[in-house]
Amino acid sequence: MRKFIVSTLIVFAGVSAYSQQDAQFTQNMFNKLGVNPGSAGHNGGICGTILTRSQWMGFDGRPQTHLFSADALIFNKHGIGLTLFQDKLGIESNFVGKLAYSYHLMLGPGTLGIGAEVGVINKSYGDNFVAIDNYLNDPSIPNASTSAMTFDAGFGLYYHIKDKMYVGISTLHIPQTELKDVAANGPPGSAGALSYAQSRHYYVMAGYDWDIRKDQMWILKPSILAKTDAASTQLDANAIILYNKLVWGGVSYRVQDAVAALAGVDFTKVSPSLKGLKLGVSYDVTTSALGDHSSGSLEFMLKYCTNIVSPPTREVYHSVRFL
Repeated sequence: MRKFIVSTLIVFAGVSAYSQQDAQFTQNMFNKLGVNPGSAGHNGGICGTILTRSQWMGFDGRPQTHLFSADALIFNKHGIGLTLFQDKLGIESNFVGKLAYSYHLMLGPGTLGIGAEVGVINKSYGDNFVAIDNYLNDPSIPNASTSAMTFDAGFGLYYHIKDKMYVGISTLHIPQTELKDVAANGPPGSAGALSYAQSRHYYVMAGYDWDIRKDQMWILKPSILAKTDAASTQLDANAIILYNKLVWGGVSYRVQDAVAALAGVDFTKVSPSLKGLKLGVSYDVTTSALGDHSSGSLEFMLKYCTNIVSPPTREVYHSVRFL
C-alpha cells in the first residue's frame, strides 16, 4: 500500500493542478462518499458528516461550500448513502442531491464496495452583478435570475481493510449532461442566459494506517486524492497523526494551490455519551498568486458514527455444581 501511494504521488507530481468543476475540501479523507459511491456503508454502521468551507477569505463573493452526507450498512452486504451539496460563488449557486448504493463483496482480507449513484444537479445565476458594457446587447449575459436542473450519475469501486488501508477509483457526472436556460430578453429557443456543460470527473484515492509503536498510541495516516476532468488534474497529499485515538493533527498539500494545517478530536474517549463524534478543522494557506489577496481558507468537519444494531452482551452461566 505504501508503494502504491508513493507511485501515485510520482505520477501526478509533475501535472499542473487547477480546480475542476467539482468543489474541493481539504478534509477529503472524511468525505469519501461525496466522490465515490462504492464507499457507502464502509464504516459498518450508520454515519453522518457535515463539511462547511469558506474559501479565499477576504474576497467578496468568495466560494462558500456546504456538504451533508449520510451512509449506512444494511444486511451486512449493502451500503446506502445520501449526499446533499451546496456551493455558492458570486452570482453562481450550485446544488447537488444524490443517492448511492454499494454492494459489499468480501475479497481477501478486506471488502470491495461496488457502487453507483444517481441524482440531480441544479445551477442558478443571480442578477446582482456589475457589467462594464451594456449587457442587454449580449443575450449570453443573464439580465434576470435564471436556473436549470439536470440528471447526474456516477460509479465507483472502493476496497478497504478495516483500520489498515483503503483504495478507491470512481467517475462522476458520467452522462456529461448540459444545463440550459433562456435569457430573459434573448431570442426564442436560445439558451444564452445559462449554457453549462458538465464534464466527466475521475477520482483516485488511497490511504494507509501505520501503527508506529504497535500499541495504538501513535497512528500515522497518509492519504492522497487525485482528481481530473481530462483537461486538468489536481492532487491532494495528506498526512495526519492520531494520538491515543483521541486527537489528531497534520498537514495537507494541494499541488500549486495551498498548504493546509489540520486538527481534530474524537470525543469517544472524552465522554461515553459522545461516543462516535468527531470534530475537525483545517486552515489553508494559498500558495498561488491568489495568496497575495486572500487570507486563506477555513473549513470545519463534524462526523458522527454509530452501530445500527448494538453488539450483543456476553452472558456467562455458572452451574451451582461447579463453584
